[in-house]
Amino acid sequence: MGTDSGQGMGVLTPVDQASIPFYGRDLIAVRLADGRVCAVLRWLCEGMGLDSNAQLQRIKRKTALRDDLVHVRVMTEYGEAPMAALTLHGLPGWLYGIDETRLAKAEARAAVILFQREATDVLARHFERRPADPPAPPDLVPAEPITKPEAPGEGAPFSAWRAYYQGMLAFIDWQAAIEQWRGSVESRLEGVEEITRLVPEILDRLGPQTLTPEHQATVKASAKRLNELTGIAYATIYGELNEAFHVGKYSDVPESRWLDVAAWLRARIAAAEKRHTS
Repeated sequence: MGTDSGQGMGVLTPVDQASIPFYGRDLIAVRLADGRVCAVLRWLCEGMGLDSNAQLQRIKRKTALRDDLVHVRVMTEYGEAPMAALTLHGLPGWLYGIDETRLAKAEARAAVILFQREATDVLARHFERRPADPPAPPDLVPAEPITKPEAPGEGAPFSAWRAYYQGMLAFIDWQAAIEQWRGSVESRLEGVEEITRLVPEILDRLGPQTLTPEHQATVKASAKRLNELTGIAYATIYGELNEAFHVGKYSDVPESRWLDVAAWLRARIAAAEKRHTS
């Protein structure tokens, strides 16, 4: 089945999936548990106007590229599917091996050159994460003082309050580091306690992270598929989903429960498809 088949290879479950805009196209990429970032071949080939099955066979013929070929579980609008992908380590080798002069259409030639020049960097930048700063040695003075932030005025937007409480958390951490370095926690405990009393309110204000925009889009696509298969109204589908996860609307489902949401949707799509074909 070309780029969509994991037959003969272990299919890996990503820890993250992203749809990344690229000059009017959407590239699908995933991050694996070992940190590798992989670009799904189907969307790369579609973006360049290439036959994905032919490209998959070309990759398999190259030993160095074959080592970077993996099969991953990708969430699509029709549910989860195994698909071929290349790690970012192997992606440039495959892209630069495409001879654009052999393509008949000028737009396809231009697309290949664009992908060769920029696609790998765009995908890598999307998944970049700043490494955590190493903890400071306990015998060093905290270098820069952190000023207690001022509370936003009445009617300030949620983003302003969020920034304020995050600043308060940083201020508390700095205060604790200072006291530990000075070895006189008791003598300054009163000031720290006054601020620490705000921690429950801070955590309450920030609240749990809800479904990301990307995962909300996947829910909508899955609901569309269910509607097409069963004719059940969107309101009914969303109502059942909300009831299953005890929320007023599906966008309020905690992001930590995304795998449960995805499984809930897959099960209903699979059942509907079975009834549809029987």
